[in-house]
Amino acid sequence: MVEAGLDVELKGLDVEIANLLQERLKLIESLKSIREERRKVITGLKEIQLQIKAQRESRASAISEIKQLVGVSREVTAQIRESREELQKSRRELSPIGRIRGESLSDIERAITELEWRLQTERLSREQEKSILIRIKELHIKRAEIKQKEASIGRVRQISEEVSNLSLKMDEIKAKIEETKKKADRAKEALLSLLEKKSSHQNKLGMLNSAIQEKEAQLATIQTQLDTARAKRRELIEAKHIEEAKKARERIESIINDMRNDIKSRLTEGKKVSLEELKLLFNTEDEIT
Repeated sequence: MVEAGLDVELKGLDVEIANLLQERLKLIESLKSIREERRKVITGLKEIQLQIKAQRESRASAISEIKQLVGVSREVTAQIRESREELQKSRRELSPIGRIRGESLSDIERAITELEWRLQTERLSREQEKSILIRIKELHIKRAEIKQKEASIGRVRQISEEVSNLSLKMDEIKAKIEETKKKADRAKEALLSLLEKKSSHQNKLGMLNSAIQEKEAQLATIQTQLDTARAKRRELIEAKHIEEAKKARERIESIINDMRNDIKSRLTEGKKVSLEELKLLFNTEDEIT
């Protein structure tokens, strides 16, 4: 009965151990899958961090470029203001001169030359000479006025061209600033998206770490149960061996007792008994091990 009970208990432990082993295997496979997923999430986080760094550098570069362009635009604006002030000044200076009608500068030069030639070559009266000198003086004044006006007109044109060029440059700078602002905005949007993605990955990583800890705790519990069941099984097997040895000893003792009774019976009947049988009959020590 005892041995039968041990067999039943052993079978129950074998089933329990098999179930625990199967459950442990499932947990190990689940842990393997979760750890692989965590590895991918960590790799993804590293890639996101690199992208965040790149977008931050791109945005910082764009902002730095914008600051430089704004500085340049201020300088150009100051140059345009100065050029316009100078242009207005030149136009004011040009306004009193008015329009000089009649001869061109070359005509005046030629007239001065002819009059000076007459002074040197012709016999003139004092009135004629005085009239020619007055005319030469008038022509010199007119020549100076024409040169002044031409210089003023040239300066006005030059300044106007400078203002025009500076305005074009300013337009280019403004366009570049707008383009760079858009680049900075795109980098900002990408950065915000990446930060959101990073937060999502971090949350997922936290959940995976919690799941791993939970699975590891379950695995440790199962391992403890498994160790306990195996220890109990070893104890039952040892108890079964002891019980089997006890029964074997009892069977041997029963056989020996039967043999001794048979020897006694034959001695009583006066039948022949061998020396070995006599030793068995009168041996008081238990030789059964």
